[in-house]
Amino acid sequence: MAAKTLKLKVAGQPVEASLQSKVGKDDLYGRVEQEVQQDGQRLERGWLLPDGQTLRRSQVASTNVDPEGSPADAPEVHCAGQKLELRPSSFDTEEPLEPVPLETLARFVTTDVYPLELTGLTPGLYRGHFNYRKSARQRDALVLVREDGAFLLAGVIKACPLVGRTVAYQFFDAAAGAANEETDPLDFSMM
Repeated sequence: MAAKTLKLKVAGQPVEASLQSKVGKDDLYGRVEQEVQQDGQRLERGWLLPDGQTLRRSQVASTNVDPEGSPADAPEVHCAGQKLELRPSSFDTEEPLEPVPLETLARFVTTDVYPLELTGLTPGLYRGHFNYRKSARQRDALVLVREDGAFLLAGVIKACPLVGRTVAYQFFDAAAGAANEETDPLDFSMM
């Protein structure tokens, strides 16, 4: 897949970035591909029609049509009775980025990872939005820039603050527990 160009803007300065292919499970763990051959020629999947004719997978395409067979209008997206406007793809617009603390990465639920080739951006973490295609819902994005490379992380930021140790449940009365604490401490390590 050819790299796609993203137009980013950080603190008013334009930054050109080249988005590489998405990192998937096959890239991380490898892939086993089954191949069927006949007389040394690789066979591909397809469909057998009732009249005996075959169609290769590359010969079939789909589109939205109305009952008469004419191309259908683009679908409208509604949420809570309100029509939502489709946001353009991130490749068609300039996306602003803002620096954020590294702790933001701990609250980010990553769904897609894309390596980036970019220059002129200092190492750190930057927050913005990313839509690969037109979409009614804008996705959160983080751009992680390190000395050895950069990555675009697409997903959603969750509102879960990082805090210290807290008591999730209190099973016993605090006053009664304080009196018995010196003589018989209750500890899960005792189990």
